Amino acid sequence: MKSFFGALFSNQLGRIRYSSMEWAVMRIGFAVTAWFATWHTWRPWAVGIRDDYDFERANGIPGVFDLSWIGQPIPTYVLAGLMLGLLIAYAAGRWMLISTLLLFLIHAVVGGIHSSPEGAHHATQVVGLVLLGQFAWYAWEKWRPKRFAEGGLDSNSGAIFWSQQMICAGYVISATSKWINSGGGIIPGAKWVAQLPNIAVQFEKNRLQAYYDNLQEPVSDGINQSAIHLLATQPALVMAFLAFGFYVELLAFLTLFNRTAALLVGLGLMALHAAIFAIMNLPFYYFEAVDLLFFVNFPFWIALLMGKRISEVAPENGA
Repeated sequence: MKSFFGALFSNQLGRIRYSSMEWAVMRIGFAVTAWFATWHTWRPWAVGIRDDYDFERANGIPGVFDLSWIGQPIPTYVLAGLMLGLLIAYAAGRWMLISTLLLFLIHAVVGGIHSSPEGAHHATQVVGLVLLGQFAWYAWEKWRPKRFAEGGLDSNSGAIFWSQQMICAGYVISATSKWINSGGGIIPGAKWVAQLPNIAVQFEKNRLQAYYDNLQEPVSDGINQSAIHLLATQPALVMAFLAFGFYVELLAFLTLFNRTAALLVGLGLMALHAAIFAIMNLPFYYFEAVDLLFFVNFPFWIALLMGKRISEVAPENGA
């Protein structure tokens, strides 16, 4: 037990070195995740993008440049083919600086068109964040001063660490916005948690929003409606569970300190997303995928159980 807590609270921030096997599994898994997060189909011949959108109200890159022409069949297939080739190179660990940059741009363009004039869901944003973080790492690695390179993280471990930071940033910002928008206060999230007994009403409004927006018949049964009923009749349960979710998000940065914390917080984040899907019928598959790959990291724990040592820690002055 003492060794467990010692591992849980050890400070290895920015010093964890990952094996090539771990990074290979992460690359392959994330390549598959990035493809689905961009095109939402496993069939390259069935990809599609809208060929018109409201340029004046568009989001992201499509709001800066008129990219409606990309929605034509030939440009769409060329873009999908280019992304497929880049993902193969990425999974193989080749040309990482240019691969991550181009993959980020393709994902941002396609996602921007899909979410314009307004985004209905933010479930894919974490993929763009990870790609941006990895590109930033490889750019820094290439052009950083020599004094920062000596004794620091190797290329693979740096890419993983910067990816983890981007994922954490998304979660911490989400929790912080809840804290601020609910009225702030000295105790993080206290006012937000105090409002939770009424959150079942908001969940029901979300469930019915499809009807109010598009006259689509709302879901009238299923696990999400049962969960909403449970929340409405058990407010204490609401406060306990969603308070747990809030603090898991707020403390997501703990995953950066050591592998044990990354495992536990990663599993907590995955449980949070599973509960949100059960309650609100909102899938966060891509968040769960990156949590599984970059935080939970099963290959390491399997190797550890098999008695293999695949982890090292960089010196204290490593960068």
